[in-house]
Order: sequence, then structure tokens, then C-alpha cells
Amino acid sequence: MPTEDGEEGEAMDATNDDDAAMMGLMGLAGFGTTKGKHVDGNQEGAVEVKRVRTWRQYMNRRGGFNRPLDKIK
Repeated sequence: MPTEDGEEGEAMDATNDDDAAMMGLMGLAGFGTTKGKHVDGNQEGAVEVKRVRTWRQYMNRRGGFNRPLDKIK
């Protein structure tokens, strides 16, 4: 609850000073967003390529299991 002395305003100034000091320590000019803006170096990265797995049937094959495996499809 604000008083006539302006204590709430002083508390807000202290908070802003703390924020400014923290931003200075972190090397930030300000807290903002990059939504819709071009960011240099943002396109560099890698892609995880999913490969389709092929299966081999080891048991219950025609001709029995004691023979060379079929070719990988």
C-alpha cells in the first residue's frame, strides 16, 4: 500500500537499479525479443535424418535357420 512518503516509488527504483546492474554484469543492452527479426548465425545447425529400418527374419525361415541370411532389402 503506498504511503505519502513515496516508499513504493523508492522500492521500484531499487528494483530497476538491480535489474540494470544485472544486465550490465551479463553484458546485455536490454531484455527484448527477437521474434520476427533476423539473427546472425541462427541458420547454422544440424539435422537428424531418420533412416527407414530394414528387418531380417532369423528364425522360421523357408529352408531352415542353418543357412546364410537373405540379402538386405
